Amino acid sequence: MAEITPNWYVIQVISGTEENVKQSLFQRRESFGLEDYILDVFVPTHDVVTVRAGGTKVKKKKNILPGYILVEMRVSNESWYIVRNTPNVTGFLGAGNIPVPVSGEELAQLRGKVESKEESYSTKFKTGDLALITKGPFEGNEWMITEINEGKWLVKVNINLLGRDTPIELDFSQVVVR
Repeated sequence: MAEITPNWYVIQVISGTEENVKQSLFQRRESFGLEDYILDVFVPTHDVVTVRAGGTKVKKKKNILPGYILVEMRVSNESWYIVRNTPNVTGFLGAGNIPVPVSGEELAQLRGKVESKEESYSTKFKTGDLALITKGPFEGNEWMITEINEGKWLVKVNINLLGRDTPIELDFSQVVVR
């Protein structure tokens, strides 16, 4: 019998259970002796940094493809059945009951996105919001946000200085939106 070539397949899972399914697949692989058939599991994630009230920066992992994971496997009746019947797995991505492997180009693109060191920034600040300055020489003043630079963690506000609107940049940790 010919050797079955391993490929990467996309598995649909219940959103929010991706890491649990990954652990379950590794456990089931060992329990059923399928180490040669279920080779690897990949949950594509990236870091997201959120700024909370008071300027606290919180970093957490966020799924790039919520509800999907990738499994490197050699498809046999047994390995297909074990993966398909893992709790929280809803099926393989493909045509009907036939799983379709992910192309090498698609996999490389996804891995490149995950391996890039860039972090995503998430903030609740919006242009036009009133921001209360909580630190620095203008502490206690409230000004309108005119510009947001999430990459540098800065907001720009126009303050009234000597009768003129003067733009100043403040770190996210120096302001709170009302």
